[in-house]
Amino acid sequence: MLIAIDIGNSSTNIGYFLDSGLLVQKIATHPLRSVDEYSRLMSDFLEQNHIEKTFFSCIISSVVTSHTAALKAAAEKLSENKDNDIFILSHQMNTGLNLKVKAPEELGTDRIANAAGAYAAYRAPVAVIDFGTATTITIVGKNADLIGGSIMPGIGLMNDVLAQRTSKLPKVALEAPGAGLGTDTAECIRSGLLFGTAGAVERVIDEIEKETGYTFKVVITGGYAHLADTLIKRAHGMNLFLTLEGLREIYAKNRMEV
Repeated sequence: MLIAIDIGNSSTNIGYFLDSGLLVQKIATHPLRSVDEYSRLMSDFLEQNHIEKTFFSCIISSVVTSHTAALKAAAEKLSENKDNDIFILSHQMNTGLNLKVKAPEELGTDRIANAAGAYAAYRAPVAVIDFGTATTITIVGKNADLIGGSIMPGIGLMNDVLAQRTSKLPKVALEAPGAGLGTDTAECIRSGLLFGTAGAVERVIDEIEKETGYTFKVVITGGYAHLADTLIKRAHGMNLFLTLEGLREIYAKNRMEV
């Protein structure tokens, strides 16, 4: 069994890759828990799903470095088998990608995993849109070259900031807007957040295609992807577990090298 852990700014997704398929456990990233609590949560999930925990391997992507050690220690504690492989994803590992950016050490490992998973699936120039705490676009060109992308505030983050930094705008329930034309304040906010974000990512990809000469496959992922799915006019795929699948791809490449 491979356990892939994606520690994100809002949620931590733990993927258990079994012969029968993928099971995903979601834990709120904050607050930071103790090693014992993480280990218990994971152990309980395995027991509830009748999964043996005697042997497994693990790979971790983390954009919240304060949490990495605790999740790694929790994974180590799950099994008494000391031969378990546990990798922490970094830009220095074999990712199957060529990191053709100015500062690869600054790339979020979630973006690297997304790109690895998307390129493995398409084997063609691809744009990954991750609708998470931030909305990120990660671009892979020909020959598996990760060439850059774009970052903007996420849908939930903009919703929070509007409520915090204005006197009369409320935080709204995030659901698909019924129309672009809002007829009350909540509808107006939903229209702006969702149609606005969908339009923004398409505009960015249009510009990058003009600059690079590529035509991209597009795949969306992240916690708000289901809200943006029907609003994006471009042909695209949706894979809510792309980060975890990318981690599996990267693990396979590095497992063969140790």
